[in-house]
Amino acid sequence: MPSDDHAAAGAPLPPAPAPTPALPASLHMAVHDSLASVESRWREAWPRLRGTAFQSFDWVHTWYEHLGRAAGWKICIAELRADTPDGPTVLLLPLGFRREGLLRVMGFLGDAMLDYQAPLIDPDFARAVTPAHAARLWNGFVGVLPSMDLIRLRRLPASIDGLANPFAALPGARHTESAHAARLPATFAAYAAGRDSGLLANTRRKMRRLAEAGTVRIVTRVTEPDELRRVMDALAEQKSRRWQQSGAFDAFTLPGFRAFFDRLNAGPMQGAEAVVSALMLDERPIATHWGMRMGGTLYWLLPGYDDAYARFSPGRLLMEALLRQCIEDGYAVFDFTAGDEPYKLQWADEHMKLYALQQSCSTLGNVALNIDRVRQFAKSMPALRRAVRRLRGRPDSAD
Repeated sequence: MPSDDHAAAGAPLPPAPAPTPALPASLHMAVHDSLASVESRWREAWPRLRGTAFQSFDWVHTWYEHLGRAAGWKICIAELRADTPDGPTVLLLPLGFRREGLLRVMGFLGDAMLDYQAPLIDPDFARAVTPAHAARLWNGFVGVLPSMDLIRLRRLPASIDGLANPFAALPGARHTESAHAARLPATFAAYAAGRDSGLLANTRRKMRRLAEAGTVRIVTRVTEPDELRRVMDALAEQKSRRWQQSGAFDAFTLPGFRAFFDRLNAGPMQGAEAVVSALMLDERPIATHWGMRMGGTLYWLLPGYDDAYARFSPGRLLMEALLRQCIEDGYAVFDFTAGDEPYKLQWADEHMKLYALQQSCSTLGNVALNIDRVRQFAKSMPALRRAVRRLRGRPDSAD
């Protein structure tokens, strides 16, 4: 009987683990107070670094020109270079700040419009950075950036294109919500095999009934200028009505909000592109969507639908049609992005934690942070919320 050593001699050896990349010999920080001063390095670094479509220079620049500047945002973009002061960019943080009352508050450029607040990061650098390294780097950035009262970061993804996001692990970062995505197989049948059969059957019934109401046409990528304008008009109307009905702020009332989307629709955008879709009933857009594509990922971002046709679930019909088209076109991921809406859990199979970080940098910032903590605690206590509403003369039914 052969020995164990002899039996193992002919077996293939397991692959050696890939060596962990080392940090650069030296790192050099640079801070940019304008987009123009960083544009060339940002564009040069983009193909080498990992990020999301929201970190495209063109997305950030368009947001700043149409919305950020008018809202009082100032630029303070932090960049980390390897080996020499003019070395390659290994990290870029698109940061800015603005006044909120008495406070100077820092955050990511794009603020509430960002589904992912993330850095652009070199893959080897990301693999080499430990949480301790990240904390020291962050403190170094804070030390050289303009004086602030409060730092507010939200929707920090746990990972960036498969790489751990070092800033999601900073001390004080807490899990606040999640993002959801579907990994797309080669066929829709394979995708459907992992979904609830009743959900898909219901969608088919809705489509049949809608077809009985008129002529249905689905456009997964609207490009003709007149039709694009008509679809965007419908999307603005649908979202505005929805936000107003729910008591949320209607962003389409902001000067420049619609122009922001129109500019991105016109392109080009380095590394990404806008994708506008619509479900037409007798040539009327009854469901609409504005999203972005980057590589093999489609971001599901701004959907709308006409309330008059809600019984047909037109938003869901459009989403499924777009999913089918993405699979047919060979996309790898359908990213439902941030938010824990129930429908995302039904259609997605990957889930990622998003983190938030608030950090005070002054006595005033510390006071504001403590007030915010009290508010968050109050929101977590239903009985306390109801008591506050009664004191303010609001009915309990408003909860």
